[in-house]
Amino acid sequence: MTASDIQRRLAELGLPEGDYALHSSAALVLRGILDEAGDLDIVARGGAWQRAIAMLSEGAVLDTGRQDLRVSVGDDVEIYDGWMGDDADTVIGRSELVAGVPCASLADVIAMKERLGRPKDLAHLARIAAHLARQRDPTG
Repeated sequence: MTASDIQRRLAELGLPEGDYALHSSAALVLRGILDEAGDLDIVARGGAWQRAIAMLSEGAVLDTGRQDLRVSVGDDVEIYDGWMGDDADTVIGRSELVAGVPCASLADVIAMKERLGRPKDLAHLARIAAHLARQRDPTG
């Protein structure tokens, strides 16, 4: 998903403002660090979580076999009630507006990718480091 795909899909979901934050690779796409993400990982609370639960009647699937509850909407959206041990209030409270979308803080995304350490996470961490270096020295 490109940045415009992410914006379009979020609009389709109709999640209430203030009750969700985009996480993981999609948050990096909106920051201009990655070109595309495979799906949307969203942390939700309150009205956004209630909307996610309502999607179960529309064919979404609830996964209770994880640390956090997850509602899968199609093959391109996963909505969580927390994130790897942090509750939704904490993640959303630290979120930042990026291109008009609440996104998990870059520090949170970095911590998650360091913790998982999968090959794609290591590649993303290198892209993040290069992005931060460009921000510190735009002439470099």
